[in-house]
Amino acid sequence: MSSLAPATCPRCNGSGWVAPADSFRTEPCECQGDLRRRQRIIAANIPRRYLTCRLRNFNDRDAVLKTAKTRVEQFVNEWMPQLGVKGLLLMGGCGTGKTHLAVAALQEIIQTEKPGKLLFSNFQDLIQEIQASFPADSSVDKSEILRPLLEADLLVLDELGSQKPSAWVHDILYYIINSRYNDVRTTIFTTNNVDDLADRIGDRLRSRLYEMAGVIQMTGIDDYRRKKI
Repeated sequence: MSSLAPATCPRCNGSGWVAPADSFRTEPCECQGDLRRRQRIIAANIPRRYLTCRLRNFNDRDAVLKTAKTRVEQFVNEWMPQLGVKGLLLMGGCGTGKTHLAVAALQEIIQTEKPGKLLFSNFQDLIQEIQASFPADSSVDKSEILRPLLEADLLVLDELGSQKPSAWVHDILYYIINSRYNDVRTTIFTTNNVDDLADRIGDRLRSRLYEMAGVIQMTGIDDYRRKKI
């Protein structure tokens, strides 16, 4: 059973409504807010490993990471759909907390009940999903896979440039980013390719990223996963 599956609320016994003792009227139970938040987390496709990622538990162990956390907090505070809020490009090596911060932005928006359709997508997983849709007997169409990424008010595109460059991969990436650029939709990107991102995604897309997202440099940071070994 999913860890996000709702349990029966002891206050309203699952009805979603409660009647205060001093009143004849009914009102929505507090559990309905919890249910809406769980539903939004599921709809955002946040991976199980990152379900607990929040700004409050981010390990801002040095000045660079403290600055990165502050920038993400500012983004969350300013977030509203349809306002053309500038996205973020988190750049740094493995294990610096880029994905944690990107997912934390989604989580904070959900927990504070700010509006908007949110979505997380790992680029490498996306490419593999599209490739799996190619067989003639597949019931999944490429456009069906891409549509949620194009329509999300806020998209987290994780591991940008991680897939080995090819004309086909570049076309998919260009379609996603250019569509969101033209529709003025907000995107948070993460990438390990600090020095060669333009080589990985092309100059046209890198140029669009300059306008779409503010850069957060998370370089010179040790891989926290290695410290767990």
